[in-house]
Amino acid sequence: MSYTFRIKDEIFSKEIDSYDENLAEIYGILYSKNAFYGKKIEITLENYLLSQRVVELFKKLTKLKTFIKYSISKKLGEHKVYVVTIPYQMGYNKFLDSFRLIEEQLDKRENLYNGFLRGLFLACGYIKDPEKEYAIDFFIDSEEVADKLYLLLKSRNKRCFKTTKRNKFLIYLRNSEDIMDVLVAVGILKEFFKYEETIMLKEIKNKTIREINWEVANETKTLNTGRKHVLMIEYIDREIGLSSMTSVLQEMAMLRLQNPEFSLHELGDLINLSKSGVRNRFKRIEKIYNDLKEEE
Repeated sequence: MSYTFRIKDEIFSKEIDSYDENLAEIYGILYSKNAFYGKKIEITLENYLLSQRVVELFKKLTKLKTFIKYSISKKLGEHKVYVVTIPYQMGYNKFLDSFRLIEEQLDKRENLYNGFLRGLFLACGYIKDPEKEYAIDFFIDSEEVADKLYLLLKSRNKRCFKTTKRNKFLIYLRNSEDIMDVLVAVGILKEFFKYEETIMLKEIKNKTIREINWEVANETKTLNTGRKHVLMIEYIDREIGLSSMTSVLQEMAMLRLQNPEFSLHELGDLINLSKSGVRNRFKRIEKIYNDLKEEE
């Protein structure tokens, strides 16, 4: 079972009591699939559960006669496709008029936004497992529908993007918080908490890895610094002897030779000296080293 199917399966098992929200959902499904044909509403779907949800929504919303049939498609492998139709009949135009309310109020009423977004997600939405990537995509046939979704998401400060892919218009989100907001809006609660938990565990894991990398980098830097100091001190000792330096520099040189793996802070603790004080003394030792090198 794909992650997208698992997410949608939770929606298929959910019933919405609000008439207007159900109307917004079916509008999102039909609108995204260009299902309005003047004298009939007809939508072709490859997902059996979605076709059943469309039929159930029609039953809740109207007394118009609804028909469903299936055929065998050989495109991309043999499989069933389901065609749900409401032909022209008495009350048909009145039912179409009810969608105008959705269109007019979509960006003003939260329940209409939620229903419309849920319909679009069921019809053309895909979401990736957060273990792999934070991503939700809407592959839409119509540029008009894609623009509407894009503007709706933008009006709610979602970081969404628009492009074309596989001859479709693609609206996509890549921010985990925005994706979780979409999950809540479309009514996915059980999987939302699992999604959130996965993100938290990944962040903890990534933070731990960053901390380990930081510690390793610091230790490597400390060891490299220590080796550099030791090489300079040994060179000075061979050329002019450590006794040629001041007593404080001799003390620092001996501490470094005895503790090549210590950080500057740790060396400072041995003689009650600040890290900047230790660094300053090594700069003076380095100057002696550089002067000797120039004389070679």
